[in-house]
Amino acid sequence: MRKSYTDEELILRVWDVEEIKKIMHRRVFYIAGDRRAAELDELWVLEPENKKAASFGRNWGWYTGMDNIRAYYVDAHEKHLAEQMIETGAKEKNVGNIYAHPVTTGLIILANDGNTAKGMWYVIAQETTAKADNSADVRWILEKIAVDFIREGEDWKIWHMMIAMDLNCEAGEDYSKQPVYVNWDRDPIKREFGAPTIAALAHDPAFNWWDNYPPMPEPYETFTTAISYGPEGWKPPTDKGLFAGEGRNFK
Repeated sequence: MRKSYTDEELILRVWDVEEIKKIMHRRVFYIAGDRRAAELDELWVLEPENKKAASFGRNWGWYTGMDNIRAYYVDAHEKHLAEQMIETGAKEKNVGNIYAHPVTTGLIILANDGNTAKGMWYVIAQETTAKADNSADVRWILEKIAVDFIREGEDWKIWHMMIAMDLNCEAGEDYSKQPVYVNWDRDPIKREFGAPTIAALAHDPAFNWWDNYPPMPEPYETFTTAISYGPEGWKPPTDKGLFAGEGRNFK
């Protein structure tokens, strides 16, 4: 049964959705400016229990807890940039690098109790990385971003984020000639992701969305771990032709 709200409650719920949109839009600009530390400090959860339960996921698993997220998303990235400066001879970080991850097709579902929300966006991204020989590695990246938001006081914060990559290919290359099973050992995003806290093949893009992960958000009463975009909510697919050999590493 559809829940009924007063006019005042409806206005507040519309306001909440707009505030959540602002978080994701602000994150796009933080990525473009490579302001990862600011993103974690300003857009992610701050309350101790929420920080402990926070997670950042990619195709290959999740980093859990804000300390582990920061070690991957900020500290390891800064180390990589320092190494790149040495390789290219640049005097400043990010010389020749471009990060563009605009979000689109936003779908936001606010819990009936108003304490959490779930959202999904699609991204057609482009990243350019300077190389030592004065050339650049230029890539198209297609990905879904699924987020659990939680209310902290009057503010909405990112709690669990899953970025499921569908495509990562070099610009200008013939996509039809790429192998179905890409060598992830040479994938720059996989290399940067490193060893997560919880390893799992959460999303296999070889057959596009065959594993349906992350799933689109649906109306819900209140948050439970069963619907989380964190590792506790992930389950391997059971009805998508596993016996025909699709996918990798699903048992």
